[in-house]
Amino acid sequence: MKFLNRVSFKAIINQFQTESISMRRRFYFFVISAIAIILCLILLLFNLFGIMNPTNRQIMEILDTQLLSYTDNIKDDYNKIAAHAISFSEQLETSIQHYLTENNITFDELKNNQDTLNDLQNHLYDIVYLNMQLAPSSGAFYILDTTVNNLSETPYYNGIYLKYINIYSENTVNNEISLYRGSYTTGKENHLTFHSGWQNEMQTDFFNNSNSLFADNPHYILSPTIEIPETWERARYVYVPIHDLKDNIIGICGFEVSDLYFQLSEKVSDDKLGPLIGALLDKTQNMYSGQFNISQYNIANANIQALEKRNITEFDFSTEKCIGKTQTIQLGNNSFTVAVMLTEAQYKSLLEKNQIKTACVILFVVLFALIYSILISKKYISPIIKSLEQIKSNEGTGNNLKIREIDDLIAFLEEKDILYEQKLRELEASQKAAEEEAKRTKLAYEKALEEYTLAQSEIQHLSNEHKKEIVLEDYEFFLCNLSTLSPAEYKIYELYLSGKTAKEIVDILGIKENTLKYHNKNIYSKLGISSRKQLLRFAALKQHQDKIGTSKEGAVEK
Repeated sequence: MKFLNRVSFKAIINQFQTESISMRRRFYFFVISAIAIILCLILLLFNLFGIMNPTNRQIMEILDTQLLSYTDNIKDDYNKIAAHAISFSEQLETSIQHYLTENNITFDELKNNQDTLNDLQNHLYDIVYLNMQLAPSSGAFYILDTTVNNLSETPYYNGIYLKYINIYSENTVNNEISLYRGSYTTGKENHLTFHSGWQNEMQTDFFNNSNSLFADNPHYILSPTIEIPETWERARYVYVPIHDLKDNIIGICGFEVSDLYFQLSEKVSDDKLGPLIGALLDKTQNMYSGQFNISQYNIANANIQALEKRNITEFDFSTEKCIGKTQTIQLGNNSFTVAVMLTEAQYKSLLEKNQIKTACVILFVVLFALIYSILISKKYISPIIKSLEQIKSNEGTGNNLKIREIDDLIAFLEEKDILYEQKLRELEASQKAAEEEAKRTKLAYEKALEEYTLAQSEIQHLSNEHKKEIVLEDYEFFLCNLSTLSPAEYKIYELYLSGKTAKEIVDILGIKENTLKYHNKNIYSKLGISSRKQLLRFAALKQHQDKIGTSKEGAVEK
């Protein structure tokens, strides 16, 4: 900063303007300036085509590509789960109907019949366990619209819920079961460990609006991310209805996709950007919640604020921010948002690396320009300066300096000297001729002045004659009301005074003849005249009086 304060840029500019800078310095400046301009143009083109700016092009293009791929993966995964859920439902419908027929009872007779419901769960357990192992999910369940106790204040529903323990990969085969909900008898017979939050039956609000949920006959329904009761985990549920023979909904079944399973199965990364954050989100206005493929973002009851900026979305997690892309998809009968993003720190790091590369390129070009200028100066500028010094010391000697351009310059200057001498003699002759011409011009001017004086006398005489023809009251009325003309009317008045005809005025002003007639009528009315002849007569008299008044004022001032 101290160096910059000592440098006077204004003085440097003034020095350039007055051409007081040496040839060598001027050469340095022009060469470096030319290279700098070329470099700026190259950088501008790189920026336009996204080569130098990963923020606008490279990162965004990668995120767009990853988002499309990630969206397709999520669609495929949930369609697979839905296909398993539909098959699961058909197996349960067949098995339940076979059990009811075999035991000669109806579905309604299952209510409050604990032994029969326990036996039905034992009958259906293998179906639930088998489908849980086949489906790409973290758990499976079925819930029937019946209960062992319909007198309970809180409505409960009978069914089985199985969930894996400690999922370390998306392969769920042979994983142990950590969460079981269902009858005690079924759990014991299948050697299950009872979770601390074990319940004989489950709660759900599905049956309150089941008909409306499946009114449009969706293949399946995907729930928002919710907390699993009596656990620290969250999950989404893919579920389909269970029907009886009359196509009435008697229950639901489906699969669970926990946060942990989502993390393991929906990973996303890029060779250039590194690991990326992927998410399936539920959107409420500009707030998001949902499942992420990184555990630190899967926070219960977290509402993430999102801000749309041009073609990107900025996610605010309170503790940090992320930059990413979003896309809306339809899963089941609900809309969800798929997001692919990277952390703000990761984003800034990529920018800084790119800026360092750009700065290195610029520094390299500047150093190259400087070294190049020095080399060129030594090879070309120094001999020229040396030759010019020889010209100063040997002026008029005619010595050959063995530099073609300099020798040609000396010959050219000698020729110029001869031409200048000839030119000087011609100018002296021209000066004498000009002086004689000036004398003749003066005589002509004096003669013209006499003629002008005579013409003025004649004009005065004619003016006096016109005064006799003009009614004084009409002329005074004309003078008083001349200021009442509108700008358009006054413009027409001036054109008349300049000798223009009505047709010429129409062409000049670009108006119609009727418009001109209308303005003429207003001019005549305001000035109290009846014809253009009278108008011109009054105007000529006014001009004459104005000239007389002006000449008198000039004489008084003198």
